[in-house]
Amino acid sequence: MKIVLRYPREQGEGLVEYKSILEVRNKERLDRLASQMKYRLTEGGGEAIYYLGIYDNGLLRGLSEEEEKKSLMVLEKVASILGARIKVIERKRVGRGNVVKVLVRLNREDSPPVQVIISALGNVDAGKSTLIGVLCTGELDDGRGSGMRKIARFMHEIETGRTSSVAVRLLGFGMDDKPTNWDLPNPLDEAQIYLSSNKVIYFVDLGGHERYLRTTLRGVMAKMPDYVMLVVSANNGLLVMGREHLGISAALKIPVFIVVTKIDIVGKPVLDATLEEISETLRKIGKKPKVVRNHSDVSWAASFISSGRVVPIFLVSNVTGEGLGLVNSFLNILPPRKRWRDKLNQSLLMYIDDKFNVKGVGTVVAGFIQGGIVSENDTVYIGPFEDGSWKKVRVKSIHINRLPVSKARAGEEATLALAGIDYNDVEKGMVVLKEKQKPVREFLAKITILRHPTTIKRGYETVFHLYSIRSTVKFVEMEKEPMRTGDSGLVRLCFSYHPWFFKKGERFILRDSRTRAIGSVVEILG
Repeated sequence: MKIVLRYPREQGEGLVEYKSILEVRNKERLDRLASQMKYRLTEGGGEAIYYLGIYDNGLLRGLSEEEEKKSLMVLEKVASILGARIKVIERKRVGRGNVVKVLVRLNREDSPPVQVIISALGNVDAGKSTLIGVLCTGELDDGRGSGMRKIARFMHEIETGRTSSVAVRLLGFGMDDKPTNWDLPNPLDEAQIYLSSNKVIYFVDLGGHERYLRTTLRGVMAKMPDYVMLVVSANNGLLVMGREHLGISAALKIPVFIVVTKIDIVGKPVLDATLEEISETLRKIGKKPKVVRNHSDVSWAASFISSGRVVPIFLVSNVTGEGLGLVNSFLNILPPRKRWRDKLNQSLLMYIDDKFNVKGVGTVVAGFIQGGIVSENDTVYIGPFEDGSWKKVRVKSIHINRLPVSKARAGEEATLALAGIDYNDVEKGMVVLKEKQKPVREFLAKITILRHPTTIKRGYETVFHLYSIRSTVKFVEMEKEPMRTGDSGLVRLCFSYHPWFFKKGERFILRDSRTRAIGSVVEILG
């Protein structure tokens, strides 16, 4: 019986395009191909993946050497029309020809860099900060924490070797797998990385100790990352907080990839036991583990991770450098998961996750823009305050990655210098809007109790986490009373001290020392 190998049928949406062969006989055909590529680049946030040698229905055709050469020349010509570049990232032999996977990426000169946000989670001492430090600087760790010390924000973090805050570090790429950071005088200079890169990975480095879980949760919720990088040390395995972080990622439906560090200090039996423990845990929550061992695995993992079902696992040593090349290759072709271009026409929405009192400037707020565009000298509203009111302020200046800009768009982390408001009046969790909105005091939500030692009844208070909001809520009414671990149902929640602003459909976490719950906003009640 003849077996026909095929890919899934080409989708009308998304960043992936199939071409059986590329030929251009006239300008009309060239223009049509350019329009098609522009659409795919828009869908992919500045990146597209082309498969050459595949029919639209997924059947494999394969290209001869000459056909491949001509097709790549045509693809390069089309890309140049749009100010983009191409890179072959994989070839597969199919019968008498090849299927070629090609990355297409817009040039930095013609658009902002492609941006991907990755939160680094994992148990304390797993090596999260060390890994980020080594990836960003290109300098291996000395086995005594030199990699971590390069990126630590505070002296106590350097002294203890443990991250306690939310730190963002940038890793830039051109078209090659070698990060642009490595060629800069200061590989951690955010402005220079942003200016010299076609793609920027924003690593959000978060604390792994249980005492910092509130800060870690705020870091995850405020940034709402494209992916989570769960770091596990080979010698300790998947410990309690690592499992907690994996559960949070699954509950928020954020795709995960795992990096197993310290493989240089364990033998094969210990490493195999750690991998088996990770794989078994992933299977229990419906995930498919895939150990990445070569560049073919990298390409496969980058193609399927966005589904949330596949969890790539990398094995690395920050001391010897083993496995780090595969991680860089993966990060270079990892597609952005969110389509921020679709949110540019929405009304401005920015949650404040940090604030500063800058000498000579005044009040400065920082946050991730969830929708719309804000420009210099815009009049905006900030709030809500405790009484539900809003305050009109003026945007004096805007910075992105320490660079002054005239405007900031959805999908960008920005700092805004504001005129007309005192530093002490600003709270994390407030929003910046173009128009005042009704603050939320009560809302209806569908929740699932992930963990609680006893029962939850009306009047129970816990902490609500959504974006940078962290506030106490009370259970006012319950569809099912009492609720225990594993129960789901509708509840009416009321903020105890302060109204906030968010929209219907948002996902949130409820957490205190005893309780873990996940929920979504069903209706705003007032």
